[in-house]
Amino acid sequence: MPTGFAPFSNLSQELVEEIVDALVDTQESDLHISNLCACALVCRSFRHRAQKYIFYSMTLLGLKTEANCRERVDSFHEILQKNPRIASYIRRLRFDMDDTAKWVFEDPLLLQIMELVTKTWVVGTKLELSIFAWSEDFHFTDNRTFETRFVKPFVTPFITSLDLHYVYDVPLTLFSHCPHLVDLSLIWVTVEASPRFNVIAVDQSLRSRPHKFTFQSLDSSFRALSATCIDFSHLQYLSASGYLSDEIPDLNFILEASSSSLKCLELEFDELEGHLSTVWDLSRIPNLTQLTLSMVNLDTVDDEDPFADLCNLLRTTCSEKTKINTIALGFMGKLDASWKLSAYLEKLETGRPLSTVLAKIAEKKPLEVKIRLDLTAEAERIEELETWIADNSRLMRKLSPNVSQEYDYKLH
Repeated sequence: MPTGFAPFSNLSQELVEEIVDALVDTQESDLHISNLCACALVCRSFRHRAQKYIFYSMTLLGLKTEANCRERVDSFHEILQKNPRIASYIRRLRFDMDDTAKWVFEDPLLLQIMELVTKTWVVGTKLELSIFAWSEDFHFTDNRTFETRFVKPFVTPFITSLDLHYVYDVPLTLFSHCPHLVDLSLIWVTVEASPRFNVIAVDQSLRSRPHKFTFQSLDSSFRALSATCIDFSHLQYLSASGYLSDEIPDLNFILEASSSSLKCLELEFDELEGHLSTVWDLSRIPNLTQLTLSMVNLDTVDDEDPFADLCNLLRTTCSEKTKINTIALGFMGKLDASWKLSAYLEKLETGRPLSTVLAKIAEKKPLEVKIRLDLTAEAERIEELETWIADNSRLMRKLSPNVSQEYDYKLH
């Protein structure tokens, strides 16, 4: 070691902890611990800081046998008993579960773990909870235990991000009782159609006020959500997708509630065309800057009046006051071998109704248009597609220099 540099072991613990704080990013989006924590030297030298980053993000249960889950809960409970300080480091919890783990929310040791974990928390503590069920047999229990013993004492006061995947019969009150919730994600989740007779009474002061809401529908749960006490008036990002495009009208209550705050809207349903006219007038969402619409099926589009529904919706944004700067459109189709690709994509070409509407939106300010093509076609036609994209982009620049086009395509 060069003269003038102190050995690592001579550095003060305070300085070492400042170094690790600067190196480790705890804001990473996924639920993985940093590789920095895997180094034995790091763990020994950083002491409490090593524990802090190792336990910051915890997958409490994995997709294992019931015996394995039991052992994991028991082991983690023993760790917390020996070193209670560790409980204060946990900020992200994830449960990977199936129907064999339904017992977990009523388990005395797990409830003790949650009590230890939340004991040192204060209002404003960032807590992210993810539950991945992965099984059609997984349903929340039909009694009040889950709500009274798990949700109300441990989730309601602190949770800021809730992520549920493949969970069935989720109680409506789970969303109603999280006043600090800003990020809500429901992927293939069913919401109970009507509250149970013994459900916890809704406290209006505890309504969730999410800023980001991601919803992938499994059935008609949009309609069930409309009956909840979620306050969407602060919503800035809405992403809704599903198989049933006739659910799109059920989004109107969310669009109306978030009209003054919404900045990003993403809709991805099968067969969008024919249903978009029921979507709320987008001119009534003055702060909207990004709009994503997919998938539009090219095989079912009317040749005489292509994309009529899509164009009517986009026309509602043609205003001097519009703040939209990015529009992403997704198209899918099956290209028959006998078709020329240029003829098949004629409806998308510059000079047709869709490009005219996009040019109108971009009259006063730059507009970025992202077009995604998901086509079933022979792989050899990739060169033909790339030529079409280059030609159409050039024509679009002539029609409107304010429109910047970006293409993403896939042939399969």
